[in-house]
Amino acid sequence: MKDVATLDIRALRIFEVVAASGSLSTAAAQLQITQSAVSQAVTQIEQILGTKVLDRSRRPFKLTAAGVALSRRARQIVDDMDRLIAQVHEADMANRPKIRVGMIDSFAAMVGPAIMKKVSVNASQVLLWSGLAHSHAQSLLNRHVDLIVTSDLLEDMDGLVRRPLFTEPFLVVLPKCRQEQFEDADLGKLVQEMQLVRFSARSHFGAMIERYLRRRGMSAPHYLEIDTSDVVMAMIAADLGWTITTPLCLLQGRVYMKDVVAIPLPGAALTRTIYQISREDEYEEMAEHFYQTSRRVLEQDVFPEMKAHVPWLGAKVYLN
Repeated sequence: MKDVATLDIRALRIFEVVAASGSLSTAAAQLQITQSAVSQAVTQIEQILGTKVLDRSRRPFKLTAAGVALSRRARQIVDDMDRLIAQVHEADMANRPKIRVGMIDSFAAMVGPAIMKKVSVNASQVLLWSGLAHSHAQSLLNRHVDLIVTSDLLEDMDGLVRRPLFTEPFLVVLPKCRQEQFEDADLGKLVQEMQLVRFSARSHFGAMIERYLRRRGMSAPHYLEIDTSDVVMAMIAADLGWTITTPLCLLQGRVYMKDVVAIPLPGAALTRTIYQISREDEYEEMAEHFYQTSRRVLEQDVFPEMKAHVPWLGAKVYLN
């Protein structure tokens, strides 16, 4: 008898299926391996044990006395190994960090799903909140979340790690039916002749746009003020006005893309940078993994889709 320590669990799994099914070909089909691989595993067992476990002189084959004894124990050994593997995985998951993440809506909708699939492999639990930037900032400072993705740099706060993700330009979105009339218009004409559909001034995003308009000396009457990008796009698609937004927010409302058109913001440029922000000396490895994953998803998936819908973007949207 050869060293029984070389008898591996894979061979026992195969033998257990062979014994239960009574056929090498049936076992191969159930295990989704070749019949040759099944036969080799049985031969390996016989060589290690120094005895036959199958009587191949009969058709169909029969288990030998040794085969019957092995079959009685093989199932228990395989079950014990499965339980051991499950317990090891459970212990590993319990030792992994739980991380709470806040994301602005547009990032959560367009980038979040792909990121969450990848980072959840390295964490026992990933909890995600989406919403306005200011609420996430407060949650980070109050330790209700561990990491946020936001356009608000939180410059006046100490003890934070700020990782810039990407920069995108602001642009104008019009109803497609108004394209010929306004695609070459300056900002003043847009403000005077069409209703501005605003993003909520309670958001960091909306406040950026309001400050920009004030710097340009523009005062658009209050008409519609909305929190979410997809609803803004729905209003534009329904020919209820125009808006200032970014490619990421435009993409969030892409279901309405056939009814809207995006043009460059007339006059002085306006951009925003999206940051990942976390607390110093906390979840450093996970934060770096989250950051690198976000960059890959943006570059490989999100940017190409943006540029497919807005071809003139070119290098105006880029990783930092």
